[in-house]
Amino acid sequence: MRRIAPYLLSVLLAMALLLSTVAVWANKQITNTEHFVQTVSPLAGDPVVQQEVSGKITQAITAVADIDGRLGAYLPGQLDFLAEKSNAAFQKLVMSLVGELVESDAFRSLWSGAARVGHVAIKQVLTGDGMANTVVAGVLSLQSFIQAAIDALVAKGATFLKNVSFIGSDYSIEIIDPETLQSIRGWVDILQKSATLLPLFTLLLSVLTVWVARNKWRGAQLVSMAWLLGAASVVAAVKICENIYKGTLSAGNELPLHVYRALTDGSNQAGIQLVFVTLFLQVVLTVSYMVKRKQYESTG
Repeated sequence: MRRIAPYLLSVLLAMALLLSTVAVWANKQITNTEHFVQTVSPLAGDPVVQQEVSGKITQAITAVADIDGRLGAYLPGQLDFLAEKSNAAFQKLVMSLVGELVESDAFRSLWSGAARVGHVAIKQVLTGDGMANTVVAGVLSLQSFIQAAIDALVAKGATFLKNVSFIGSDYSIEIIDPETLQSIRGWVDILQKSATLLPLFTLLLSVLTVWVARNKWRGAQLVSMAWLLGAASVVAAVKICENIYKGTLSAGNELPLHVYRALTDGSNQAGIQLVFVTLFLQVVLTVSYMVKRKQYESTG
């Protein structure tokens, strides 16, 4: 039994490493707003994000501004084409100003602020900390972005926009699928405990595997192999979950997938680095064993 025990422990160790990595990553993303904001802030420079935000803002402003309706009330029927041309010109102006906005430093600041508010709502829904607002959880409000665009348009002479209200819950973009939030809501308490206990359990298994093994070098090699397998499993799990998550999203809704990649990039990189570290450790252990064996044979 003792001969088999180290191998069984090494398999358990690989599984524990995978689960502890996932638990620590997920817990940090859910409970730490600052970490979440730092993780998603670089998305402000992502062309897909910029295009999504630009389209939503342009659509919201042109719809509420209603240039066709405003001019149509004063123009006779035979001049309706002027209203259409004016609407097209206004939309082009909005797109131009919004394009400048999303490429500016101000947009990055607005993005970080909106991400902070959005994460607070997500955290409240998942942990029950404070007044949970399920309406805004999982979405990023565009109110501040729209207001910045309005200010720029007013400065260009579109002063009528000062009296137009853009307050509404429809002006937002989805960053995390609401169904995903609901599916993990009941696991958050377990997740928080696991994020503390599983890493300790992983270290304990590493020590126990070496201690149980008759040959300590063999035990150390099994631990190294288990960590290698666990690290590779983390990288594979990130990719598999990405493919599964991608399949749940509606066509053309790419932003949540970009958010997922940003959130999981740290775990993915850590897994890749750990793979190389454990491979290097395997080489060191093998070389040291060969040297020790050669010295033993020469003295024998």
